[in-house]
Amino acid sequence: MNRYLMKIIHISAECYPIAKVGGLADVVGALPKYQNEIGAHSSVIMPFYNNKFTQSHKFTSVYQANLRLGNQELPYNILKN
Repeated sequence: MNRYLMKIIHISAECYPIAKVGGLADVVGALPKYQNEIGAHSSVIMPFYNNKFTQSHKFTSVYQANLRLGNQELPYNILKN
């Protein structure tokens, strides 16, 4: 039996404290915490920004691959904090 009510993935360009421009970062930073408290499995996907936060924290690679766009292959990496 799955112990979670549901799995939720938030996809955003900003999330406090990693990247904040406006109110969206505050919502995306806070909402998953409350969703996890009520039994959901909530997480956030966002771009990796080279800033003070990311430089001072360790991240683990969970997936690596290449994305093919026409004749180009672009490598990408999914990291987890």
